[in-house]
Amino acid sequence: MTWITRTLISLLLIYIGIMVVAFLAQRKLMYFPSDVYVEPPAGWVEITGAAGTLGWHSAAQEGQPTVMVFHGNASTIASNIHIFQDLQAAGYGVWSVGYPGYPGNAGPPTQARLNAAALDQYKTLKETGAEKIIFYGTSLGAAVAAQLAAKENPEHLILDAPFNSMLDMTRLRMPVLPTRILLKDRWQSGHALKGLNTPLTWIHGTEDNVVPIAQGQKLYDSYAGPKSAHVLLGAQHTNTWQYGGREIVLDVLENY
Repeated sequence: MTWITRTLISLLLIYIGIMVVAFLAQRKLMYFPSDVYVEPPAGWVEITGAAGTLGWHSAAQEGQPTVMVFHGNASTIASNIHIFQDLQAAGYGVWSVGYPGYPGNAGPPTQARLNAAALDQYKTLKETGAEKIIFYGTSLGAAVAAQLAAKENPEHLILDAPFNSMLDMTRLRMPVLPTRILLKDRWQSGHALKGLNTPLTWIHGTEDNVVPIAQGQKLYDSYAGPKSAHVLLGAQHTNTWQYGGREIVLDVLENY
């Protein structure tokens, strides 16, 4: 066996080893739950759905819509408290969606479990008497919101820093790996939204280095329903609310 052959075999074994590690650890690379559960603020209630998943709820003022907020993969049910406070101050209801594997809900987190939890909490919110429900998802939460929207058709769908699919994202981050074969949780938002006619608002920052704006643009361009795009100059992945996202969302809600 020549040194070239030995080198090629060694490289192949290393490559296979990397694939095995990526396959086994992929959900740890996708979901980053905190270990700390924070109690809801005053005026909020914890509500457990029929399927046992926990969400936070603050009721809307009479006649106002309720916003279901879907957080990102490294956030928690409490992470968007500044958004909740602004929505509450304007009279809107809020439901912060809790995910399996994240504080307050048993795990492990998977696409199927997150989708089931979102549906459970949506049905529970409907049982409280909420009639006008708007979905607002950020990052991974935009994918959860898109999956639920495909089933339940909300009044409006707001996607903040979304990706078109997790397949696209893994190809960007790990281009040398056969992610189409390896990936378990594909989060294909573009596919989920095909045929939907719900009004869609897309928000994305030009300086987003987590989910490239091209990913949001791809999702937006593929959507055939009524839609509006809002590209926020200078905004990064987690601060679009402070760069104009607040005003955009409140403008959307005023129409309901």
